[in-house]
Amino acid sequence: MKKSVAAIALLGLSACAKPYVGTPYTAPAAPVTSVAIVDDTLPEDAVAYEAASTMGNFGLIGGLIDAGVQASRRDRVNEALDSVNHTPEANFESYLVSALAQSGIAAVMLAGPDREKRELLSDYPGAPQGTQALVDFNVTAYGYVNAGNQNWRPTVSADIKMVDALTGKTLMENRIVYNGVDAQAGVVTIAANPAYVFENREDMITQPERLAAGIDDALRRVADTAVRLMR
Repeated sequence: MKKSVAAIALLGLSACAKPYVGTPYTAPAAPVTSVAIVDDTLPEDAVAYEAASTMGNFGLIGGLIDAGVQASRRDRVNEALDSVNHTPEANFESYLVSALAQSGIAAVMLAGPDREKRELLSDYPGAPQGTQALVDFNVTAYGYVNAGNQNWRPTVSADIKMVDALTGKTLMENRIVYNGVDAQAGVVTIAANPAYVFENREDMITQPERLAAGIDDALRRVADTAVRLMR
């Protein structure tokens, strides 16, 4: 439950919060044509969060009931995704490698330790010889969100950092949010695809293939957006 709350806090980016300040891409002397992507890009489970659930307005007891309802919904959604053997991390990494290739950048996956927290890494494993840059892509949360008495739509929140493989200098750092609860200044935002809308939980879990397709579509759009930021 604590992990779900932390993930949703990252999705609920308040317009009143301090503006996010990224680092625009700074091209090195030689154009980047080869990168290594650090592994463990996605958390284990998808979220399924209703941003304005009414039970949360009734004090401690209401909040506990609400948390239980939210957790139950999340579990059912993940069970539905498991039923169709959904592999979001593998899919996302494939989208990212493909998007880079279309931009003339060869990419390999770099095995490394699992993240202790859903944060960008402070230390990076060694890259293969000839690699010019490391791409640290940390999806902090993905799944579905209902922004309050609305339909359910896919959502993704991610931080991305690109560093020079030799010097460790940051070449680019940004935050991307697909269908976040609130907009935050400085964050790259992507609107939800209207093709993947669900009315309620039953609508989601009875259409697991479409449920998974909505997440994959969101992840693909995030990958494409990230690569556009790398130039």
